[in-house]
Amino acid sequence: MTILSIEAVERVRERIARAHDLANTRFREAFAAGPLAPKAHMAMQAAALLECASGLRVKGEIRYDVIGDESTPYVEGSRGIPIYPAFDVDRNAEAIFEYWLVISDIVGATSWRMTRLVATADEYDAALMRMQSPQIVRALIVTHLPSVDVRDDGTAMLEATVYTRAEEERVERRQLLLDVHNEFHYHGRELIAEGRGGVRLG
Repeated sequence: MTILSIEAVERVRERIARAHDLANTRFREAFAAGPLAPKAHMAMQAAALLECASGLRVKGEIRYDVIGDESTPYVEGSRGIPIYPAFDVDRNAEAIFEYWLVISDIVGATSWRMTRLVATADEYDAALMRMQSPQIVRALIVTHLPSVDVRDDGTAMLEATVYTRAEEERVERRQLLLDVHNEFHYHGRELIAEGRGGVRLG
């Protein structure tokens, strides 16, 4: 198991922030030139995330189908087919961690928009300050930094601490399994703290 350094975490965060800024700039410029489809910004953001990322690539351009409030990404020419196998992800800790953040942004689930990475003690303290009536479940925490176990069979296990308000307000250490087709699967969680500020989904 490799624990990422805070420097590695910040490098990934900086690349993602740069991608968001780039997508916003491109959207404003395109909007000024003429009308755009509602899904245009999502496609621009996906392209910028991949352009700025290190250690991952996609075979094709990502587009979106939008039906009502639901948006579904697909690789151009492969509508209706999951996007994960179209990605090429380096099998090292930093690339796998970055891929998790990037693919979560691209898929854009409502629960993800209510979730924030916690990588330091200060960020954990800030999450507790935001929580309604926080209750600490686990007092002893070895590290908040993400960790990755890259396996010989091409899979990997990612552990990351997050603060979320989706359904239940909590800080938890999540375990996610990356399969050989580059799809993450929920593997488990360890509850660290919980509050009363959850937001019901659906």
